[in-house]
Amino acid sequence: MWEEQFSELSAVAARQNGMVTEAQAGRIGVDEPALRHFAESGLLLELDWGVHQLPWGSLGPRYAYPYAAWLALSPGSFRWERPQQGGEDAVLSHESACGLHGLGSVPSPEVVFTAPEALGEPRATKVHVAPLRPEDVTTVEHVPVTTPHRTVVDLVADGTDHGELRRILMDALLKDLVDLRAIHQDLAPLAQRREFPAGGREFVQYFVPDLTPALLSPRNVRAYAALVFPDRVAGLQPDVARLLPVPDAVLSYEIAAEIVGQTGSAR
Repeated sequence: MWEEQFSELSAVAARQNGMVTEAQAGRIGVDEPALRHFAESGLLLELDWGVHQLPWGSLGPRYAYPYAAWLALSPGSFRWERPQQGGEDAVLSHESACGLHGLGSVPSPEVVFTAPEALGEPRATKVHVAPLRPEDVTTVEHVPVTTPHRTVVDLVADGTDHGELRRILMDALLKDLVDLRAIHQDLAPLAQRREFPAGGREFVQYFVPDLTPALLSPRNVRAYAALVFPDRVAGLQPDVARLLPVPDAVLSYEIAAEIVGQTGSAR
């Protein structure tokens, strides 16, 4: 009997990164005494929220606990029964997303999610209700999570301490996880409410004053120049344009921005 029940659990867990909820176990006929027997035998480890991990589960603690919390938001549904389209289901977000992406060191006593509609909140979890577009969602080690860009925007909108935001944004830029121009574009409308400068140069100097352009990816070197030295880029663009075989305003601007970014400094 035990072997058959454990085989059923294993089949479910194999499709859920080595995890199964108590509610899912009940759906396949594995009751609480059986779960207790497997736990006492060392065949199950309860992570939290009524979610168990099998010994062969591949996720380490950094990813296992967020994934377990995600399963616990809809404990009676198997992973493959939940919405598959990005933006239709809850995803890890805010401070918890920072931890998953390796951005800053924002403390959070709860596992934080964003969902398009209200959900029950298991112990030590928090669910923000907000729209999610497919482009706002990614996965990290199988954990659904907001993209670094959306994560930064959410934290700014929620009034996260500016010192923490500086560390987060610096990490995101050095890892090339965000586009500086796109971040500025989406954060500028929040500047007055959250009390930071909206202008490109001032924005960069405020949030990443010690940023060295040489450490940035090419796209962010160009973004840095476009925000910090727009006049220099505009002044160089005509010279670049004359060297191109075919007129291309966008390409000539980007080349000019890269040249300026490689030689300029905001300080």
